[in-house]
Amino acid sequence: MTAKTKSERFRRLISHGFFAPELPPCFVSEDLAKYRQSVWKAINLIPPKKKGGSPPIQKYVSEPCSFYFPRYGRDDRKHGVINPVSYLAIAHTVSENFVALRNAAKKSKLSASPPVFDWTGERAVLRPSIDMRDDFRVDLSSRVEEYSVADIRAFFHSIYTHAIPWAIHGKKWAKKNRSLANFGNLLDLYCRNAQDGQTIGLPVGPDTSRLIAEVIASAVDEQLRTTLKISGQDASRYVDDYTVGSIEGVSGTASIAALRQAVSTFELELNNDKSEVVPTSVRQGSGWKQAIRAHIPRGNYNHDSFQRFFYEVGRVCSEQPDINIEKFAYQNARSAFVSADDWKKVQSALISAYRRNPSLVSFLAEILILREIKHNDVNKISLKVFLEARLPTLAQENRTGEIVWLLFLTLRLEIALEARKISPLFEIENGLVAILVNVADSRGLISGKVDYSLWRTSMHGDALYGPMWLYAYQSSMLGIGPIKKTTYIENDAFFAPILAKNISFLDIDAGFTSIDTVLRSRRSENQRIKTLRLDFMEDFDFETEEFDDEDFEFDEEVNLY
Repeated sequence: MTAKTKSERFRRLISHGFFAPELPPCFVSEDLAKYRQSVWKAINLIPPKKKGGSPPIQKYVSEPCSFYFPRYGRDDRKHGVINPVSYLAIAHTVSENFVALRNAAKKSKLSASPPVFDWTGERAVLRPSIDMRDDFRVDLSSRVEEYSVADIRAFFHSIYTHAIPWAIHGKKWAKKNRSLANFGNLLDLYCRNAQDGQTIGLPVGPDTSRLIAEVIASAVDEQLRTTLKISGQDASRYVDDYTVGSIEGVSGTASIAALRQAVSTFELELNNDKSEVVPTSVRQGSGWKQAIRAHIPRGNYNHDSFQRFFYEVGRVCSEQPDINIEKFAYQNARSAFVSADDWKKVQSALISAYRRNPSLVSFLAEILILREIKHNDVNKISLKVFLEARLPTLAQENRTGEIVWLLFLTLRLEIALEARKISPLFEIENGLVAILVNVADSRGLISGKVDYSLWRTSMHGDALYGPMWLYAYQSSMLGIGPIKKTTYIENDAFFAPILAKNISFLDIDAGFTSIDTVLRSRRSENQRIKTLRLDFMEDFDFETEEFDDEDFEFDEEVNLY
């Protein structure tokens, strides 16, 4: 049983909420979580520049390291890895005031994505399931003639940081009370400072961003409920995706107008391209998951079984072109892929699937690693050819999320690449890409000379505050960068305590240790989501305190895919 204290929340937000889940497991924050208290104490002991001045942490301005991760049928989404000093400030404020934040979110009464703190899962804040949105729409369709759908345009990236205290304390009160003694104002400050002082946007990826965004969306929900006089039986919101049922005397277009007014109160906008009124006579797209699962190879992993599986997946993809069918299907068949008889053909099929659907890049890397661990038969010669052709193409298009996953794959499978063929990577000013290339070079996995001229310009104290902070710190800390001395880190008052504890943000061997371990983790995660889903279906509401009091530990034999 986990001790549910503020300190442990702080630890969990760092260890399981710092790096975005879209990144490979080699990016780690357990060291920072372990030494959180001593580092945070050292940061708060830094004296102000002027006697009686503000604590230096309140003036600490940094920029996140960004990457673009592919989305199905849409443009890649920008994610951010917040500077660790800035993240400590945000995470500490959240952990100290989590109950108040949860209470603010509870005012929603419409949310299908509540901030459930998870003490034992893969993330500190449990990731919501889109199934709850679909469940609500099916139920709603049996009760109304039509419903309206809408979502907030570029939700995370358009959040106005001043709206954080508005959502927590009330807009009128917050505008009159701007003291940092109010934690909403302190969160506003830290979120701004973590993005070079910008007031627009929250980095996508950290669990703190998800929690803060949910609080703001809940404030929108509260206003919408008041305006339309609706309950959780009439409307629901999944993250920023709204479903509002038609109610007596209010048309669908009027509901959308009321929602537009509610979001504008918090300086947000609706995505007009995705706002529409849907008649409930339209057939709901449920049942496809069951159809997919019925054709996953089980017990018999021969070529014919996989051919049938690929065919059925393709058929359902044609029937549901707006849904990422392939990703769901392949993730549910991970055990079958690792056990496939004719692996050479399966490997080619998976690479082809990734080419047409880049959102499969993380799954591709995972399966190739797990297959190699279990059977040691991955076709590395073919994979080398693929990587040396693919990585330069991705570099030219700045598709950094895919690059990071393929470099992680290269490191885990120890595939040697030619420097001249992947040279476009050396021109990308990205800390995630730079550190992985640097590690590959230090391990002798790049033949030829790596051009470090661009990345060398980030090996100084000021870079610790910029988007290359990860490379500036980690490469020197490991002693593998073009400048191996750590003097500029030791001379920085904020990063010196991190270096003093030998804190690392990289562990190439972390994650994907065996298919059995992965399956146990997935089953446990799915059981967590199932528990929430069953609670939601009872009355389309949650008692988040009940889930926070549990550790969500379940029987490993539960098999829910």
